[in-house]
Amino acid sequence: MKKFYDRIQEMTRLKEIQQQAYEDCSRFVVLTGRRRVGKTSLVYRLMQETEIEAPGLYFFVGRKTESVLVRTFAEEIRTKLGEFVPEAISSMRELMQLLLEFGKRKRFTVFMDEFQEWDNVNAGVFSDIQELWDKYKKETNVCLIVSGSIFRMMEKIFKDEAQPLFGRDDCTIRLMPFSTNTIRDILSDYKPNYTSEDLLALWTITGGVARYIELLMNNGCTDVQKMLHYVCSSGDSFFVNEGKSILIQEFGKQYGSYFSILGQIARGDVTQSEIEAATGMKSLGGQMKVLEENYGIIRKKRPIGAKEGSQTVRFEIQDNFFRFWFRYMYRYAALIELQNMQALENIMTEDYTNFSGIALERWFSQRMMESCRYQRIGGWWKTGGKNSNGNSDDFEIDIVAETIGGEVEAYEVKRNAQKYNPNRLTEKVVEMQRHNFKGKNIQKQGLSMDDMERI
Repeated sequence: MKKFYDRIQEMTRLKEIQQQAYEDCSRFVVLTGRRRVGKTSLVYRLMQETEIEAPGLYFFVGRKTESVLVRTFAEEIRTKLGEFVPEAISSMRELMQLLLEFGKRKRFTVFMDEFQEWDNVNAGVFSDIQELWDKYKKETNVCLIVSGSIFRMMEKIFKDEAQPLFGRDDCTIRLMPFSTNTIRDILSDYKPNYTSEDLLALWTITGGVARYIELLMNNGCTDVQKMLHYVCSSGDSFFVNEGKSILIQEFGKQYGSYFSILGQIARGDVTQSEIEAATGMKSLGGQMKVLEENYGIIRKKRPIGAKEGSQTVRFEIQDNFFRFWFRYMYRYAALIELQNMQALENIMTEDYTNFSGIALERWFSQRMMESCRYQRIGGWWKTGGKNSNGNSDDFEIDIVAETIGGEVEAYEVKRNAQKYNPNRLTEKVVEMQRHNFKGKNIQKQGLSMDDMERI
């Protein structure tokens, strides 16, 4: 069994629910999370660790006919449960009813992967499962786990009151990318003498997504140059096509306009008016809201302390990999089409220092969030202010954080510690205190790559 990283809380929760299903009555678990984050590996691990107590069945809902899927699932039942399943069964309703009948006298876990695909195979399965689950739940001991990678569909299936499976889940677990500590531990296993630059590159490109890290590590890509070279290995490389293949499933036919918006945001934190000007599209408020609230792909950034309705808003792409993909793969699609991957690699290499500087800010913000020491973490900015000479100036503080105890910290983030200017940060803090945290003693500090594991 290969080494399994982190997921301690999620595994603990799954085992608790599984035991409740075995000792009380059946439980229904919904597992969500972006594609490649490790949902299938997590449940596989659960079934491996608990198979002595009770068997686990794996059903993958691919885009095949219902009868083909049912034949595959039936064979899994015969093998894992040792039960007779008639060859004549060809519908999921029949198979699910038979499976729940077995659940009256046996304890087992069923993992149905890519559950949302039933919408393409036979959407009526959702109603069938709802009806059968309501009938059999109290008299069976089955732990049913379903997972899905298409956020839009999983939300619709389980959170829309008009849908048959609304409210049927006993627990929903959203699997997130690996924490910064786990990313460090993985890199350390593959390269014990890793540098801060290596660690930042792994974070910048993968954002902690399990599959992306696995690909890079298994191919010996433990430094910036090797990572970028692997990403650009060919026009058909995994990383080149990944962003498009994931997001087209999410967005459907509307992907063109959403891609244009995301492509612009990937060039930097920008305002809605700047996006509209750059793309030539008007009144993007609706699309921006969908990207933020329905898909969770972008988020608003306001200066810390600004009111919720404040118009001082910037947008950023939340997912590091999508930031990377739109910055390079989407923007330079013409080079990929021409198979000029060397040119793309050169562009990435030349731009990497600038691009990873933004990622370094996100790294520190993420570390602070994971520490659970803070009640607020953000940035602060103000345009058109006055500097110490009375001239017009813009003020921006990379990270402002308020601890649970009410203490305030202000950080200037630089890749190179020598570029940190404490006097300039003091000027910015003085300006910020004209609007926020008046009378507070604010701790001021510079952060660089040397501090990546200290904070």
